[in-house]
Amino acid sequence: MKEPNRVRKSDIKYNVTLNEEQKAAKQLIIDNQIVIITGRAGSGKSLVGAITALDFLNTKQCEKVLVARSAIEVGKSLGFLPGDLKEKFNPYMEALLENLYKCTDKLKVDELVKNGKIQALPIQFIRGKTIDDILVVEEAQNLTKGEMEAILTRLGTTGKIVINGDSSQRDTNESYTGLDFAIKIYKNIDGIQWIKSFWVKQ
Repeated sequence: MKEPNRVRKSDIKYNVTLNEEQKAAKQLIIDNQIVIITGRAGSGKSLVGAITALDFLNTKQCEKVLVARSAIEVGKSLGFLPGDLKEKFNPYMEALLENLYKCTDKLKVDELVKNGKIQALPIQFIRGKTIDDILVVEEAQNLTKGEMEAILTRLGTTGKIVINGDSSQRDTNESYTGLDFAIKIYKNIDGIQWIKSFWVKQ
């Protein structure tokens, strides 16, 4: 995959300071279209994806940030949860929003959500879409191989996908998960990078 040309602007100041490992992970996201970040709970892997996505929004290098994750934790299909599609899927944005709140003013983040700059993207509806902005995939260890394939094949020329996961927190009976699949193919495709997070939580 060829990384589209992007003009980097001066760094924006946030409420958190990344350590050197986290900065390296952020640079990987900047330089590549697909980055896989794995690590234990509390390692801060989701924070790196959140702050980088926020950076791209603030420097107008993308129109919006999308977030997807497996619905397996709920134990019910989206169709059985109350409310419209937005209300059903908003709980799956919580991890991303919590990290964005650490980075900048909560009211600014809420305004971005209100204006559609940060959106949930149910995996069930990803087919037929093209990811031309930034997609953050949370809890990738709970995705199936088919779901991960569906996500990766929707990547557009200017899009980026950040995949966060931890195999030790798997909540599925799948012996071969979407995270496993993504890690397997990264060695053979240009533009995909994998980094293991060992840093401590901010």
